[in-house]
Formats: sequence, structure tokens, C-alpha cells
Amino acid sequence: IFLTWEWVFNWWQVYGQRKELCVLVLRGQNGDIIAIAPFYVRKKKVLKSFSTHEVRFLGTGEDVSPDYLDLIIMKDREDEAINAFIEYISRKDGWDILNLTDMLSTSISYAILEKAASDKGLIVKKNECATCPYIQIPSSWEEYISGLSKNMRYNVKRRIHNLEKNFKTRYFTWQDIEGLQNAMERLAFLHNKRWEEKSSIHSFSSKEYNAFHQAVAKEFVPKGWLQLSCLELDGEIVGILYDYRYKNKIYYYQGGFDPSFYKYSLGLVLRAYVIQKAIEDKIEEIDLLKGGYDHKYKWTESDRNTVNLMIGKDTIGSKFFVFDEFRKPQMKAAIKKALPNF
Repeated sequence: IFLTWEWVFNWWQVYGQRKELCVLVLRGQNGDIIAIAPFYVRKKKVLKSFSTHEVRFLGTGEDVSPDYLDLIIMKDREDEAINAFIEYISRKDGWDILNLTDMLSTSISYAILEKAASDKGLIVKKNECATCPYIQIPSSWEEYISGLSKNMRYNVKRRIHNLEKNFKTRYFTWQDIEGLQNAMERLAFLHNKRWEEKSSIHSFSSKEYNAFHQAVAKEFVPKGWLQLSCLELDGEIVGILYDYRYKNKIYYYQGGFDPSFYKYSLGLVLRAYVIQKAIEDKIEEIDLLKGGYDHKYKWTESDRNTVNLMIGKDTIGSKFFVFDEFRKPQMKAAIKKALPNF
């Protein structure tokens, strides 16, 4: 879903300032589009003072961080397309480094890009990016919950029981298109309320982030791609999970909960309701996206990994970028390991 026009276009509308659009298109002899490389170029400071030209995937950067980015290529045309793109960019000026983040480690494009760039004599570096846990949805709630730990099974049942005993509880997915802006504002309010108490940096703190997700939600609704799962207690919405629903999968992007109900574990209860609905709707999977956090692994043992691929020209800017993004973190980790108390 993070490669759709709706995501990419709205990201560019909000975050495109001071960046150069660089969308590469490969066409066949009859003019049909075979592949698209959705890139942009930005100037980035490395080592605090040196400016380098970095190429990134459209739709990522600033305070937006999607997963599973890639080139968009017709099936079985990957080799042809990627070699054509690498041939083109190897001769093109105006860039130092391709910083291709958040690609699936199993991506066909990832493997071909790495080889094609190496064959062209370009600098190639790669590192792990993120772990993305996901829940495989079985045919029944009983089957699913029986696969959880004994402690988790007990917690889920107890938390749901306590909430439904003490409040008039309603779970629903938002359907009022005219009231969508209000629902998104409620999500931002609940998210901010929770994190402001912790004095932490949070997602909905910038006007750009709010504007982008308002625009994306509006675009996704008519296509059935938005799922705002709401938890209402005594007539007031106290929790929202902001999910995307695309090609029989659900992608968890963000959430907001009223911290005054902390002892009731609203997030746990709401996630249980979402899983139950996914089972009813015969959804294949709920992807919890980046972040191998403990609270995600309470629901699943399955995960997948994303990687970053850096492809550089033989320029000072490229070498400085690789050092800053790749070598320097390695050196810090090695020093920390050798001198843990230093």
C-alpha cells in the first residue's frame, strides 16, 4: 500500500519542498510502461557540514516511515528493468548515493539491484533496517487464542471481561465519511495525550504529519483501504487503531488511547477486537509493521525483515555518506562492545 499513487502523491504534496522529483520510467517498444522507479533527490548534510545528493524512494522521509518500499515492475521483467535503470543512473549526474530504505529482505528487486550495481562498479553497502512482526489469521478465534501463551490468553479474556463489566462497551470501525476529519483529529488527540504525559516525541506532533494522514485517509476511504477501529466506553471514543486494509491484509500504522484508562489495557482489548473482526472477514494477515517490540510479540511469533541498500557513485559525497550512515555506526558498536563501561 506504501507504493500506491494515493500514498506517494499525497506525500509529495506535503513533503516535496526543497526536493527534486526523479521518477524513472521504462517503456517497451510499443510504449507500454514496464517499470517505474519512484525516486526523489534531496540535499543532505553528512558529518555535520558536508552536503551530498541523496536519492530516496518517494513516500518516505521527514516524519513518515513506511515499510516494504520497492521499484514497481511488471512480473518477470525485473532483470531487464533494473539493469536498464542502473545503466541509466550510472551515467546520470546530480546524485551521489541511492539510499533505498525499507525493502523486504526477500525482494527480487533487492537482489538484482545489488548485483547490477556491483557489476557497474558502483559502491554497494547494505544493512538490516527493521523487524516487522505479523499475525497469520486462522479460521476461528478459538484456534488463534489457543496459540497464545497461557498468560496472554488469561490477560486477553480478563481485560475484555473487566472492560465490558464496568462500561457500556462498543467496538466499531468508522464508516461516517463526512465525519472522517473529526475521527482523524480524535486519533491525533488521543495519541498526543498519551505521549505528552511521557514527554516523548510522538507522531502527530507536526502539522505536516497531520495534513498528510488526513489527505491519505480521505483518499483511502472510497477504495476501502482505511480501517479506523474505535473503542467506545459509555458513549466516548477512548481508543483508535489506525490501520490500512489492502489486498486481504491489514497494516497497523498508528494508534491512540486515553491514558486515564491505562489500567484497562485499551490497546490490548482493541487489538483483540480487531483480530476477531479480521477472522470474521477472512483476512489473511495483520501486519504490525516495523518495530520488534515486546507488545507485538505477545500476539505472534512470526516476523519478516527489511533492509537498506546504499548504492553510491565514486564521489566524495558518496563516500562521506556511507561513512556517516554505515561505517560510523559500526565503529560505535565495536567500541561499545569492546569497552562496555567506557
